[in-house]
Amino acid sequence: MELFIDSADIDEVRKAASLGVITGCTTNPKLAASAEPGDFRKRVEEILTVVDGPVSVEVVDETVAGMLSESAEYASWDPRVVVKIPMCLAGLEAIHKLENERHVRVNVTCMMNSNQAAMAMMAGATYVSLFVGRITDMGYDADATIAETAQFIERGAFKARIIAGSMRGVGDIQRSFLAGAHIVTTPYKLLPAMVHHPRTVETIQEFKSAWDEARQRGDVG
Repeated sequence: MELFIDSADIDEVRKAASLGVITGCTTNPKLAASAEPGDFRKRVEEILTVVDGPVSVEVVDETVAGMLSESAEYASWDPRVVVKIPMCLAGLEAIHKLENERHVRVNVTCMMNSNQAAMAMMAGATYVSLFVGRITDMGYDADATIAETAQFIERGAFKARIIAGSMRGVGDIQRSFLAGAHIVTTPYKLLPAMVHHPRTVETIQEFKSAWDEARQRGDVG
């Protein structure tokens, strides 16, 4: 089980990394556009100084040639850069060429069912990203989709690891891990929510009050 931070905001990435539970980072063009303005390569390189593990960077071109060109650029930045390729026919060809001919690791993104994940794995993908929140929005069972994909990995002896993304709440994270996701990538706002429990806060305060009262009575030094 691993947690990645899903962000292109360097401040969020720093805060997440400081907790000691983040082992990678995923970005996408939408996240990059919503973060503070600046050169995207510099931002990715800064993230790489903060996160020890892989950092996924997504292509925007929709042709095979364009995807390969963008991927070569991104992969040249650092060995830990993983190229994100969207699930589509052109994407499958790009995945195959990148993984099998150019030895570039690929995270296949925007997937909504296990059939897509199976195709990505057959093409050689290192990571397969299933969009839990969006699958649920469509009325389908995201947990079953993850579990099916995990079964495909076992039966096909694929190298791929499942990344569960599009997290809407803490419950999504918990269910994704239980369903078989190897990695969950989450926005920063859900990390504090995972830690918080009102009963925990109440108990800590209870213990502190008891200690303060004991000190006031002189029972402890």
